Amino acid sequence: MTETPFRSKLMSLKEDLKSHSFWKAVRCEFLTTLLYTFIGCGSWTLWRQEEKRQIMDERRLIEYELKIALTFGLATATLVQCVGHISGAHLNPAVTIAMLVTRNVNVLRAIFYMTAQCAGAITGAGILYGLTPFEAHGLLGVTTVHAEMTKGQAFGVEFMITFIMVFTFFANLDPKRSDMGSRSLSIGLSVTLGQLFAGRTVFISENM
Repeated sequence: MTETPFRSKLMSLKEDLKSHSFWKAVRCEFLTTLLYTFIGCGSWTLWRQEEKRQIMDERRLIEYELKIALTFGLATATLVQCVGHISGAHLNPAVTIAMLVTRNVNVLRAIFYMTAQCAGAITGAGILYGLTPFEAHGLLGVTTVHAEMTKGQAFGVEFMITFIMVFTFFANLDPKRSDMGSRSLSIGLSVTLGQLFAGRTVFISENM
C-alpha cells in the first residue's frame, strides 16, 4: 500500500507521542513558564509601606519600572539558556503559534506546548499568590490599561511589543547568520525593551 502524505504525518505524530524527548520538551515548557511567571510577577510586589506611599513619585516609579523590566528580561534570558536546546524555549503561546504558522513545529507539539505554558503560568501565579503576604501583593503583574488609553490602543501596544519579541526569536533561528552573539540574551533584551516601552501605558502581559 502506498503511504499517503496524510498517513505519513499521522505516523509522525504518533511517533512524537511515544518519544521521550517530546514529553521532556513539554515538561520544560511547563516548568520554565511557571518559573517565568513566578519570578517576573514577583517583581511587582511592594514589601514596605513606604514603597506603596512613594510609588507615584517620579523617581521611585522609574526605579520600580526598571526593576520589573530587568527582572522579566533576565528571567527570559536565563530560562532560554537553560532549556533552549531541549524544547526551543518558547515560553509563550505567541511564539508557539508563530512557530506553527511557519511550520517549525507540528500541530501536536504546538497544542501540547500551549497547554503546558498556560498550565505553568497558572501554577506559577498560584504559587506566588500563596507565598506572598497580602500586604505585599501590589499588582502582582495583573494586566491593566492606563485610564487614558482605549482597549484598542492597549491591544495595539501589546501586539507591537509581542511582535518585537517574536521577531527577535526568529532572527536567532536564521541558519544563514554567522554573526550570532548570545541568543538567550538578545531574546531577554527584547522582553526588557517591551517592558520599558509599554510599562506606563499598559501593565504588560507581553510574555505572561
